[in-house]
Amino acid sequence: MRRTELDPLIFRWKKTTRALKIHEQPYGKYITDILEQRTDAELARFSDPVEAAAFFCLLDLVKRIWPGEDIRRGGIPGQSTLVPGDSMA
Repeated sequence: MRRTELDPLIFRWKKTTRALKIHEQPYGKYITDILEQRTDAELARFSDPVEAAAFFCLLDLVKRIWPGEDIRRGGIPGQSTLVPGDSMA
């Protein structure tokens, strides 16, 4: 998929953002800003623009929930790494 294929979705979401309640509009703008920053190279693995949009919005959400965390080393932060039957002592 190319960035130009995501543009109609971004345009629709911007229109929807304007229809939101005033206190929700900054959130809608934030989501469309996330999508506008994506490049053709990042979108190349996707054929569906909605799937691409969902992936990159969720990616941003996870990065905000666990800022500075390196989840590659220890799994998902807050998730127990104990094996059933192990004790914490």
